[in-house]
Amino acid sequence: MLEIKNIYVDFDRPILNNISFTAKRGQIIGLVGKSGAGKSTLLNIISGQLAPKDGTLYLNGEALPNASNLLIPGFQEIKLVSQDYNLDPYHTVEENIREAAMSLPEKDKVRRVEQLIKLLKLDTIRNVKANETSGGEQQRLSIARAIALKPEVLLLDEPFSNLDAHLRAMLFKYILKLREKENLTIILVSHEGQDVLGLSDAIYFLNKGKLSARKTPFNAYYQLGHLSNAMLLGIVNQTKIDGKKIRFRPDEYQISSKGNLSLNYDYTVFLGALFLNYFFDAEMGTIILSSTEPLNKDISITIHRKYKK
Repeated sequence: MLEIKNIYVDFDRPILNNISFTAKRGQIIGLVGKSGAGKSTLLNIISGQLAPKDGTLYLNGEALPNASNLLIPGFQEIKLVSQDYNLDPYHTVEENIREAAMSLPEKDKVRRVEQLIKLLKLDTIRNVKANETSGGEQQRLSIARAIALKPEVLLLDEPFSNLDAHLRAMLFKYILKLREKENLTIILVSHEGQDVLGLSDAIYFLNKGKLSARKTPFNAYYQLGHLSNAMLLGIVNQTKIDGKKIRFRPDEYQISSKGNLSLNYDYTVFLGALFLNYFFDAEMGTIILSSTEPLNKDISITIHRKYKK
């Protein structure tokens, strides 16, 4: 189990303020925050690349050394895949993985390289130089290098940021397979909360250097008390009913002739799997409702919140 306790970092101002959380073996933890919230700084501390001003990391109950005391930055048991991938650009895919597994005995090295090439679907490009591969292939190659020596924890910094929708879906699959086959603890950070909802066992928000309480993906999405955090996971509607301000997600409604909110139709956007329907609310402005069929007329709705305190 990985434990982060009271991590504090400041660069002229507090960047991380007493950050604490735990991640059990085999769990996927999502950290969501705006750009500049300190997410990458936190990953650099967890991986042993950066020393905190205060706080301690524990792995399986044992305190890890402060990064300032390491001769070579980084912990062997915790590996970080950064946004720049850190590949050897002029070596092939296979050579890149072999280099990462260099310390293994030759038979074990050959076995591990083949295992990772198969696991991350790199066989068709094994003899291609890293700088000639696509962004999605480089992402998978970087992950293969990171886990070559079987660490316990894998840290992924904005893993979906440069991938199109198809490649993002494929990376989802590979991350879940990694958790299953390698029994890894995976911590992934993103400023796009939608990226972590379908993958994470638990989600934290990092906001102004402070960490939220631990949340299930369902509660993280439907708890709307902290507006800026909620908006990182998608659209949040706001209106007033009987003088009371109400927030709700685009799917939290039911059309009813006796609904308590009347909406004037504006336009509809088709997104493939669903429609987003834009309405005008006289009290608060634009309201967006999701649906499987277009809602192209004025309607009345009743709001049905899925999260109950």
